[in-house]
Amino acid sequence: MKKIGVLAVRTHNYGSLLQTYALQKVLDNMGYQNEIILYKKTNYAKQALRLLNIPLLKQTLAKVEKKIITKTKHKELEPLFSGRTEAFDSFIKRYLRFSKVYVGRNELINGTKEYDGFVLGSDQVWNPMNYGADFFSMSFIPDSIRKIAYSPSFGVSEIPDYQKKKTAKFISRIDYLSVREVSGQKLIKELSGRDAKIVVDPTILLERKYWDAFRGEALIDEPYIMCYFLGSNPNHRIFAQNLQKLTNYKIVCLPHMDEIVESDFDFGDYVPPSVEPEQFVNLISNAAFVCTDSFHGTVFSILYHKTFFTFDRYKSTGGDSTNSRLNSILEICGLESRKRQSEEGVPADMLCEIDYSEVEKRISELRRESVDYLIEALTEE
Repeated sequence: MKKIGVLAVRTHNYGSLLQTYALQKVLDNMGYQNEIILYKKTNYAKQALRLLNIPLLKQTLAKVEKKIITKTKHKELEPLFSGRTEAFDSFIKRYLRFSKVYVGRNELINGTKEYDGFVLGSDQVWNPMNYGADFFSMSFIPDSIRKIAYSPSFGVSEIPDYQKKKTAKFISRIDYLSVREVSGQKLIKELSGRDAKIVVDPTILLERKYWDAFRGEALIDEPYIMCYFLGSNPNHRIFAQNLQKLTNYKIVCLPHMDEIVESDFDFGDYVPPSVEPEQFVNLISNAAFVCTDSFHGTVFSILYHKTFFTFDRYKSTGGDSTNSRLNSILEICGLESRKRQSEEGVPADMLCEIDYSEVEKRISELRRESVDYLIEALTEE
């Protein structure tokens, strides 16, 4: 295979950009010419219908609310938001490689002739709220061109009934199927009868030596507690403050930027204004403790053998909750005990360093199997 088109997210959050960077880096290291496909939609009526998707509508309204609040009640937050946006834009420009922009569905379909195959990876590309775009379904790619799914996530453990038929249809056309979590594997089996291999997220597939070079020198020269919360549960912050009382370490807080989270007001001793993805890895890798409800916050804590505490982002444990991703990575690594309920105290025995010897064995084996899967998918006749 000579040239690969990569279907990947590039949204402004650390996990999305880091996993996209990692997948492209892995393909580079394997010797494959590759580029991330840029697609500009022109069917605006169809896109408008996406607003009928309730989870997507809630997400859109939260962003609107954020803009209103930062321009009225909390103008002091504007530099934080704008600085983060500039940091993400800078990272995308420096690290990611893109195709030309394909405008409209017809041009996108015709553009597939430029590639020998396509790799879909990774993140929540199969979350039901993304179905309206009909891009990560790979449905625009002809049957004659190889389609490989590498470590995609549904983000949920159940697909809404009205979307099951469509999901089964696009899954059936993909030549090589893999997922990052057990719940996704079960969904594919239930919907299509096919077996999907569980592989590691691209951020784990890329070996640590590359992240060591990527992260740079330590940004903070004293012990600290790194907090990265995507959810709004104030009890998670209280847990971190209780940990601070036990350790007397300062809290470094990296507020989530998708919405206004009041729990982050006046939380943390140090809130860096414009943290780039390299610095995100740096802050986790050099922390004494990590508190997070983020999948990739948990992943980098594990990669760097941190003493960490992971929380559910959402209170719901139902099929529409994205908590399943966290549960899966902890289960795979045998670190289920690091999952905490925010109402619990901080057990003294959990302040000790984690024995990562068995964890490393599990990760190494799964990384090897994941590389083998990708090699086979890219080279098999």
